[in-house]
Amino acid sequence: MLGYEGEVAQHCGADHRKNHKTGTVADTPGVANEFDGVAGGPVVQAGVIHQVTLAPVHQRERPPRQLPLAVRDFIGRGEHLAALSALLPNGAGNSGAASVVISAVDGTAGIGKTALALHWGHAVEHHFPDGTLYANLRGYGPGEPATSDEVLESFLRALGTQAERMPVGVEAKASAFRSLLAGRRLLLVLDNARSADQVRPLLPGVAGCVVVVTSRDSLTGLVVTESAHRLTLDVLSEHEARRLVESIAGEPRTKAEPKAVTDLVRLCARLPLALRIAAGRVTVHEHYTFADVVSELEDDHQRLGVLSRGNDERAALRAVFDRSYEKLRPDQARMFRRLGLHVGPEISVHAAAAVAELDLPTAHLLLEDLTNVHLIEQCALNRYKFHDLLRAYAADLAHRYDITIERELAVKSLLNWYTHTAWVYDAAVFPAHTRLPLRIPVPQNPMPAPDSVQALRWLNIEEPALLSALRKAAKCRMHKLSAHLAEGARFLVAKGAWKEQHEALAVGLSAARQTGDQVAETCFCIMLGETFINMRRWSEAFAILNHGLLLARDLDDNHYPAMTLNELGYLCIEQERFEDALEYLTEALPLSRGVDTGRTEAVVECNLAAAHNSLHLYEDALVHGDRSLVLRHRSGDLIGKGPALHQFARAWNGLGRFRLAADLCSEAISAGDTYGNLAEIMAGPLETLAVSLENLGHRDESNRCLQDAARLYDDYGYPWRARRVRDALARSS
Repeated sequence: MLGYEGEVAQHCGADHRKNHKTGTVADTPGVANEFDGVAGGPVVQAGVIHQVTLAPVHQRERPPRQLPLAVRDFIGRGEHLAALSALLPNGAGNSGAASVVISAVDGTAGIGKTALALHWGHAVEHHFPDGTLYANLRGYGPGEPATSDEVLESFLRALGTQAERMPVGVEAKASAFRSLLAGRRLLLVLDNARSADQVRPLLPGVAGCVVVVTSRDSLTGLVVTESAHRLTLDVLSEHEARRLVESIAGEPRTKAEPKAVTDLVRLCARLPLALRIAAGRVTVHEHYTFADVVSELEDDHQRLGVLSRGNDERAALRAVFDRSYEKLRPDQARMFRRLGLHVGPEISVHAAAAVAELDLPTAHLLLEDLTNVHLIEQCALNRYKFHDLLRAYAADLAHRYDITIERELAVKSLLNWYTHTAWVYDAAVFPAHTRLPLRIPVPQNPMPAPDSVQALRWLNIEEPALLSALRKAAKCRMHKLSAHLAEGARFLVAKGAWKEQHEALAVGLSAARQTGDQVAETCFCIMLGETFINMRRWSEAFAILNHGLLLARDLDDNHYPAMTLNELGYLCIEQERFEDALEYLTEALPLSRGVDTGRTEAVVECNLAAAHNSLHLYEDALVHGDRSLVLRHRSGDLIGKGPALHQFARAWNGLGRFRLAADLCSEAISAGDTYGNLAEIMAGPLETLAVSLENLGHRDESNRCLQDAARLYDDYGYPWRARRVRDALARSS
């Protein structure tokens, strides 16, 4: 049988005979090859051939193009598209590729991994003349994950393998698949992979092909062993999120409600799937506005439900999240639910161990597991965070699947850990301060003992969580924890966070009154009074301090009336009533002696120095400033060293000793810088240093000091002081 296919033609004589000795073929003498007319296919001219069977002509099969429809309103991801295009072989970005190019696109549920892969795949199909293969591996989809065997068989069929010639078994199919791809240029999109093991049998064996794998798993195995290029997707930028909403709902409707669109973007946390669902609600219902959707989404308990309505699981947020959660082991699932009970935007390993009631190594491993599948993400060393909607989802799971007593014990464990840690770290930053005695147990995983700088850094990082823990403790009527957490907000003074400190101290005062603790109530009256002074709420400061003074005089401890009188003196200084300030402070001074480490007396002496400086009584200011400085050293009040040095410098400036004053100001500024550029103890010395430098003839340096002081006052929440400094700067210019 002779077969002819395509454009192949064979030239035959009428009678070809082979010379077996020479291996040549020659025409039989007397027989001519003749042909007349037009032929539409292969031509055979034969002399003596008794039978000829001609096979039909096969047209060359078109290459497979299996990519599903790409989303119409794909928005943003410019950097990610460029990163994928840079991997194209042979002149399209990676001409020297000597192996299969693999890109692992990972990210959390609903982040847009498939949309990115399909958008890019359609755009670059022309670079792959031999075809595009696509498979949904169902790693996180409804139903069981696709097996390598079934995916390989579908690919082999797409590439022309007939059923009767289909290999049997995964290894045989993988080998046949690699053989078929040898020398070809194809794009493979392996969507929604469960793991690296699911992907490996589907990979080509030689260069020329590009593989894009999407997964909620980080696919670290592919990165390590197959040299895959990792591409992790995050939420859209604010601008991209708004553009996506506009592309779905239309420009007229989005421009008609700009604020509502902004709120919608915030409530959807810029997650593409959530944005599509929410904007789609406006599009589907003609009389439905963005404000209507926002009003539904603003309820934390309803948000997931609003974004999960409808029968299409692919367009229901809860169902999409469920697919990730259902793949977790029981211990991973429990940790995920417990994290939903956490109170802050970020979660440390220690806090996670506390809320999950686990040891640190186990908690750390589980956090890494959840990070690998993008249910949480690592934001710093040993610190993690949730996407806002995943946080709501985890909290919802905790309330649905964990019994009440378990949740309550977990929350109590967490709040106890935060309270104990805040108390210890507050003591490290403010070692000379008097504080309420700690009356709670040491947690299972206490933090290591810090130095003052480490402690202040931790308090600042954990500020949102500490304030949330305080609110949670108050809501749960855990009054002891509330009082300690409120007192631990002392560090907020250093950053001028008056609003937050006022909130914390008000909770602490309420907790003290609930428990009938008069000492705690007095302490919170004093601290609230100082906060009102710093907020320039004079009448409220005067009222709370006078109430505190009444309470303090009933206590058998001079410390409390001394501190209350000191704050009344400070109030008068801020109001520029310096003579009145001296009366309060003079009464406070003898009461302050010997009541604690010496810090209370040091504070009163420092304020006496400030009042005398403001009255131009510089010799008296020197005496009080010197005493304050000695007492600060003796009590270990290192933060208080700066203010004492500052008052000393003010006095020497007043006496004309400008060089000495400048040196003291520099020392005070250095003391503040040790604690992380504390505006509270740096801006004042900078302002005084400017006076010294001006008098020493260094106007440019003086002006720079004034500029720095004004900036610090602004940052600290003292705009009126910043204006005063800028006025001085204007006069100097």
